[in-house]
Amino acid sequence: MVCGPKEKYLKKSLNEFSRLCDTAIIATNNADKDTKNLIESFGFSHYEDNREWGIYQPSIKTRLLERAGELQPDWIVALDADEAFAPEFTREEAEKLAKQEEIAWYFLIVNLYNDEDHFVHGTGIQRFWNIRFYKYLPQYGLQFQRKALHCGLAPPMAYRYGWHAPYYLLHYGLMAKEDRDRKADRYQKYDPNKKFKHGTYYDELRAELKPRKFDPEGLLAKLKEAPDTQDRDIPQTLKNEKIPRTT
Repeated sequence: MVCGPKEKYLKKSLNEFSRLCDTAIIATNNADKDTKNLIESFGFSHYEDNREWGIYQPSIKTRLLERAGELQPDWIVALDADEAFAPEFTREEAEKLAKQEEIAWYFLIVNLYNDEDHFVHGTGIQRFWNIRFYKYLPQYGLQFQRKALHCGLAPPMAYRYGWHAPYYLLHYGLMAKEDRDRKADRYQKYDPNKKFKHGTYYDELRAELKPRKFDPEGLLAKLKEAPDTQDRDIPQTLKNEKIPRTT
């Protein structure tokens, strides 16, 4: 995780590392003392990387993955500092995913909106799949996609070959209007020409959208039955990479 100052949902994300991982390392980006103290209270290590987030994001994340590699991990759980997995995604379930032949797992991102009982799924702000759990494979590169914004939470190898886990992930960072406005201001500063993301997403950050009722149990049931979450034959291209399967 890369963590900035005064992240209001940080404790939720740290709890996820605590229940799922053997250990965690966090890169702080201009973080305040209270943030660092909270990280330390979980027993996790952290270090400073105060390069400007809107310019050096891929380099910051690549350096973090290099530092994580010093811990000799088998698998990486990657989160933003305002995210939490479905509670049904337990350590036991993570171990089951890790024992399959896949090398990376996408989770369905649910953008909570106005409160924890609602979400939005519009043209710009959508429910979408993104990598949050992947095998540590430094031999295939640790460099993140070279784009200043929206460079993902894993190297391209994970995105290229990842499959879909039957679990969702809650994103709290768009729940409050003031947080949406603040994010829109940041994107206006660093991506005024909408180079790194479709402009509809940026526009919807400032709009007041109509939320939908969030049904966690119903969504999990649908994900478990969805074609994209069923076991698959590993693509021949992935087999040809000769990636080690065991942890």
